[in-house]
Amino acid sequence: MSEIARADVVVIGAGCIGASIAYHLALRGVRAVVLEKENAPGLGSTGRCAGGVRQQFSTPVNVLLSKLSIEAFARMNDELDHEGELYWPVGYLFCLTDAARWQAFQAGAQMQRGLGVPVETLTPADVARRWPLLETSDLLGATFCGTDGLADPAGVTAAYFAAAKRRGALFEFEREVTAVHVHGGKVTGVSTAAGRIDTPVVIDAAGPQAAAVAALAGVELPVVPVRRQIFTTQPVDWVPADFPMVVDMASGVYMHRESGGLLLGLADPAEPPSFDTHIDFDFRDRVFMAALERLPQLEDAGYRAGWGGSYEVTPDHNAILGPSGVEGFLLANGFSGHGFMHAPGVGMLIADWVADGQPRLDVLELGLERFQGDTALFTEANVI
Repeated sequence: MSEIARADVVVIGAGCIGASIAYHLALRGVRAVVLEKENAPGLGSTGRCAGGVRQQFSTPVNVLLSKLSIEAFARMNDELDHEGELYWPVGYLFCLTDAARWQAFQAGAQMQRGLGVPVETLTPADVARRWPLLETSDLLGATFCGTDGLADPAGVTAAYFAAAKRRGALFEFEREVTAVHVHGGKVTGVSTAAGRIDTPVVIDAAGPQAAAVAALAGVELPVVPVRRQIFTTQPVDWVPADFPMVVDMASGVYMHRESGGLLLGLADPAEPPSFDTHIDFDFRDRVFMAALERLPQLEDAGYRAGWGGSYEVTPDHNAILGPSGVEGFLLANGFSGHGFMHAPGVGMLIADWVADGQPRLDVLELGLERFQGDTALFTEANVI
């Protein structure tokens, strides 16, 4: 472990968000030191996520943040000099059976198209023709965006990590932050078991641990960890290579191709906040039964594996980005399941804040101050 006495910026967390921030800071000539309590990048929530990337959100700020990120995913191999596929634009298909929600998704699609996202609204017959494996008899309609799709969480994180290191970023593993030093309302440094690092800027990209890190700086952060469980099937030969991420809004179950089989997930509304990531096999059975309703041939697929991870959830299911109220302490957390897909854009915006004092995209409504007044929160509705 190297001894570092001073840094331009300290980033706490080496998941995809932290690695992206380090890379984009390096592009701006800012040398970051990234501190990570695990022994390698991306071992927390990043490595346990489903890998979906989409622009179909209910709030314009999330659509624009996703659009910025998807553009980066599309050029990532060349930009980061990475070999091996990182992004598959197979699309996201949202299946709607409820009249009110179908109306909301149609309005959402119109908003998304107005922001430059190529979202289609489809009839049940359209869905049946394009994806005959799916049960469509109960559908009112669907929305589909072909530039949405899947990306490789481990590969993207590794690519950002390598590219950031090539440009001078330093990563220190097994180095948990134990204190954030603040004097006169300004950040002055951090401490770990290996000693203190003086710095004027600290970025909290600690994922589910973000609130605990913020508390070290005297910042109250409304972010809690909530378990999400994912399951996969054995390989099957009947799912086409361009099968999209399918989200059944009737049940909440989502599914996509994974390692020759299918990956399935579902948010449990009864799941309490905790750091528990164990598998609940009764819940697994609920997920498979819900998925069978939309994809009947799933009955032919055998169970392969499952794992749990943590969403970092805020009360309105929107991220918390930017200043914290403590000068030099910046926030990049609370993504409520959207952190991986927003990682490229978030890296750019945080680097903008550090280098320019303001981001290229207006994300003022994602600031921490929204929780500190009487203003009504704008909730992101398209959360899975």
